[in-house]
Amino acid sequence: MALHQSLLDLSELAPHCQSRATARGLLAEAQDILRNAVAHQDNEIELAHWYSRLITDIVRSPGVNSPVRLSGAAARGDQLPSMPVEWMGDDADLQDVFADVGLQAHAAADSIAARVDAGLPLGNGGEQALLEEALAQRPPALKMVDGLPDRDAAVDIKATLLSPIAAIARWAAPGPRPTVDRLAIGVERDLLSAADAEALDLAWRTGYALELRRWHEGVSDRPATLRDLPPLDRTAYGSACRIVSAAFESISRRAEEYK
Repeated sequence: MALHQSLLDLSELAPHCQSRATARGLLAEAQDILRNAVAHQDNEIELAHWYSRLITDIVRSPGVNSPVRLSGAAARGDQLPSMPVEWMGDDADLQDVFADVGLQAHAAADSIAARVDAGLPLGNGGEQALLEEALAQRPPALKMVDGLPDRDAAVDIKATLLSPIAAIARWAAPGPRPTVDRLAIGVERDLLSAADAEALDLAWRTGYALELRRWHEGVSDRPATLRDLPPLDRTAYGSACRIVSAAFESISRRAEEYK
């Protein structure tokens, strides 16, 4: 699906931003355009790629000219407005550029994950460290009541879906690429089975759709339980959580076999 012309027009302006004030204006307008795109049910993955590139171009533009190296979701191409913009390096004023338009932003903690997302070398033993870090993020199973998910169970899309899947994908294909691309490369490298990659891809897209809708509704930063989700979203979230749990179990078994 082609992106709407309004998104393309804004993306053309970003690399030529001439001041930090203009950068704030572009970031604010980007959120308005994204809200319209979500309302029109545009593809969430394509929107994340677009938004990530916009942020990257603004940070590198003449008016901002930041010396930092983007990491995290923006560097991968996975950025959404509800996620913090992260970087490696120092720029005392850059956080304010984002904070002034209601966005979270900060320097990333120095970690192997941050370095990989920023495109820095992995180093000896790096892949094993990434695998161990990913498996440590395996989310707990949904609490069940009378055979059904407990409606009072907390909902945390980032912690139970997006972060664990991103961590597995980072191990499967280190480098600053979108998570869906990393999963596909993981199959080519024979680190992920086709079934596991397909399952995680589905859960990732489900989580992205849910996260973007909650941002659109202005509730992405509020605590929520399953009871708070609309019925279809509740079902989708529960299904995605089960998919991720099963995929992590499969990947753990494969990892043990390779030892």
